[in-house]
Amino acid sequence: MTRSTFSGFTIAQLAMTASQRALDVTGQNIANINTKGYTRQQVDLVSLNLRGADPTSSGKGSKIGYGVEVTGISQIRDPFLDVQYRNQIAKVGTADARQAGLDQLADIFDETDRDALKKALSDLSSSLDQLSSNANNSEFDSIVRSRSQVLLNYIHQKATDLKTTREETMYGLENTDIKTVNSLLSDIGELNDTIWKGQILGNPSLELMDQRNNKLDELAGYLPISVSYKEVTIGSSEKYSYPVVTLNGSNGMSYELTAGEHGENTASFSMEEHKDSDGNPDGTVRISVIPATNYPKGVDVSALKTDITNYLKDGSIKGTVDLLNKSGELDNPATDFRGFGYYEKTLDSIVQTFAKTFNNLNGNMQPYTGANVMPSSGTANAMTTTGSENAEFSFGFSNTTGNFLSGETINFNGTVYTFGDGSGTTIKIGDTLDDSLGNLATRLSTDFAKLNVNGSPVDGKWSYNSSSKKLTWTSDSPLSSGTEITSSSIKFTNTNTISFLYKAYPSNIKNFDLFKTSDGSKDFTASNIKINDDWMNNSIHIIASHDPDAGSTANDNILKMLKSLTDSREFKYEYTTTDSSGNKTSKSISFYTGNFSECYSTLENNQGIDSSSNKAILNNHVSVVQQTADNKDSVSGVSLDDEGINLLHFQKSFSAAARFMTTLDQALDVLINSTGVVGR
Repeated sequence: MTRSTFSGFTIAQLAMTASQRALDVTGQNIANINTKGYTRQQVDLVSLNLRGADPTSSGKGSKIGYGVEVTGISQIRDPFLDVQYRNQIAKVGTADARQAGLDQLADIFDETDRDALKKALSDLSSSLDQLSSNANNSEFDSIVRSRSQVLLNYIHQKATDLKTTREETMYGLENTDIKTVNSLLSDIGELNDTIWKGQILGNPSLELMDQRNNKLDELAGYLPISVSYKEVTIGSSEKYSYPVVTLNGSNGMSYELTAGEHGENTASFSMEEHKDSDGNPDGTVRISVIPATNYPKGVDVSALKTDITNYLKDGSIKGTVDLLNKSGELDNPATDFRGFGYYEKTLDSIVQTFAKTFNNLNGNMQPYTGANVMPSSGTANAMTTTGSENAEFSFGFSNTTGNFLSGETINFNGTVYTFGDGSGTTIKIGDTLDDSLGNLATRLSTDFAKLNVNGSPVDGKWSYNSSSKKLTWTSDSPLSSGTEITSSSIKFTNTNTISFLYKAYPSNIKNFDLFKTSDGSKDFTASNIKINDDWMNNSIHIIASHDPDAGSTANDNILKMLKSLTDSREFKYEYTTTDSSGNKTSKSISFYTGNFSECYSTLENNQGIDSSSNKAILNNHVSVVQQTADNKDSVSGVSLDDEGINLLHFQKSFSAAARFMTTLDQALDVLINSTGVVGR
């Protein structure tokens, strides 16, 4: 014979084994039909044909194989669909993260079904209208103040909500998203190592490969990654492959997220709050990566840390960073997305314009004095001396309150003394009025130590007594006995009385600002604006008219305030830049022209437009991802119909192989027991 007598049994046995293994794999597929991320498996079969020629063969074309060989168990996947899915899921991540922030902004600014800031502006306008008909009426002034406080309460609430939203988003980015990314990369590295070791030992590790693919798909939602497979030959012929994961930057750069002998080393991401030129956190963030390297674990590679904030193309991390870092047209240069900064800057600009407008309209240009009830003249101590009394001349300050202000003056007999910090010729302002008058007395003792007593010059000195509240000139020596002193006996000269004239400084304007900042800064924001304490305690009021000759019913200034709420004006966002030399420059960006209510409505409308636009983009990306996922499932997912067909197919194949073996056994029985007569 040209073939082994029992080779047919080998073919049948291998066929039965292959069919049985195929039935096992089909059962595995059916068992995991509901397992997330499970990839349908199949038996890899090849025809077994021994090598070499058979010299006893009756013909060259009569070669017969030796059955079927199971070469392994593999997964049914389409690499193109994997790439397409991961590219699309990254876009979904971007839009979804943005939408989460926009939905929070909608809760803050959408006033469609509630009364809030716009209603408060309308109520303020109504109260000013009432005040204009009742000028200088404290009751209606307090109504305007109350309506203003309601408006500020809404502004403060929105500022607080914006701050909370930013802080929560930043916290989630650092403690959820970044940690999840690092955890996914660590898991992928461990799976790469485990799968590699398992495959070397002969285990295909298909279930572990499913876990790794799930991790890669999840990672793609956070970052724009690409996955390629690197093939390595072990020994003389065995080949294995492992995934090389790469982050693709918008700048054309790529950053390795896995490295090492077989992908066991992974990259690390981190987030830091960005600080302005003064070293204070400005609410924006920076994302950095330490790429994966081939260095052994434990080697310090922190020097490779790279800022990739501006190079993120897609993914939920980019979407979150956009919310925190971008302000749309209020950035310089303008960016492509209105994040939290746009709403914060716009609201601050509205508040700044509002506060400055009303403060300017209510400005009082009349100077005021620091000390009140100042004496304008003094008097000599009347007496007839006995030879032991000194001459005295005093100014009384018992009714005076307050203290001097910088720039205020005292004209003493034609010589002007200016109060200030004590530098130059100024008289130092003390902590109290008593201290300031003591400093004045010291100067007068130098400049006006000599006065005329009954027409004769007499030396003396000035002093201030805080107990008696008197500024007194006292002669150095007692007067001769019998000298009669009257209240007008002591003069500057024989004919001029001693004069003392206190004058206010024109630049000391009484502050009639209706609004102040709570932190003392010069710039108003939605967080720091408040009602001036002086307005709250009725020390100041809304000035009805700046015309000093106007009557008590004049209301022209109130009408200006009322008109200012509806006047069209240019709204600007003002900011400061610092160059490389540390020089600061003030700049501004004009972003709207209209009145206060219209500007806020535009802010509200922009939020709605941005949200609707982003939601449409999100739905489109989700639709594409769902379609891609369906295509993946059609290839890699388990179908009961297909597996049912496979069960019938492999069961019949197994039965046919068994029948083939039975047929061979019957043929062999005929060959042995029914052929020839030798031995019978």
